Amino acid sequence: MQTILRLLFGTFLSTLLAMNMLYAESLKEGKDYIKLKNPLDVPQKSIVEIFNVGCPHCAKMGELLPKLFATIPQEAVFLPYHITTGSAFSAQASEVLAVAVSIDEERNLTSKDIESYFRRASNAYFDAFFKTQKHFKNKESFIAFGLDAMEISQTKFETQLRHKEVQEKLKAWQDSIAQIGIQSVPSFIVNGKYLILMNKVKDSEDFIYKINYLLGI
Repeated sequence: MQTILRLLFGTFLSTLLAMNMLYAESLKEGKDYIKLKNPLDVPQKSIVEIFNVGCPHCAKMGELLPKLFATIPQEAVFLPYHITTGSAFSAQASEVLAVAVSIDEERNLTSKDIESYFRRASNAYFDAFFKTQKHFKNKESFIAFGLDAMEISQTKFETQLRHKEVQEKLKAWQDSIAQIGIQSVPSFIVNGKYLILMNKVKDSEDFIYKINYLLGI
């Protein structure tokens, strides 16, 4: 029985290796990804997502992210860059999420953690826009909604927002648009220099494979 199991496991590994080699051969610069002329100043093992909470495609990607996080190396860092667009309250969303990431860093949480302040706030906004179709009366009610999801006070938010590192995050997020030259969201940059061509992604498995492949370059 052990011999049979070893043979079956060996066959499985051989098949998996062959599949990986096939995928690796098909993953080509200019076809599946492009190498940025102006790389982002981020860690080597990192995934940057440029997104906006008012984007339905970003909301769909948000549902896929837990599956991605379960497959990437543990040391890989996920860095969310929320950008201001023409969508409603996007500037306020950037402020709330920059504060969320800042608090996460203070509490040794990462944006991959389901209980992170970032995930709580971003998921709440996605649900409000695309599941419950919540109507926000003004900027104040929009911010308050995100703060409720994180369970932090308005005072804590305003204090954190004034911190230098939060303001630097907001600037880096917005500057990434011109630096990378993105035309749409969500956009994903791996290791600060490989921009995945999302219009060439076949499905969720293809996307996850490409992320992991580029993390290894």
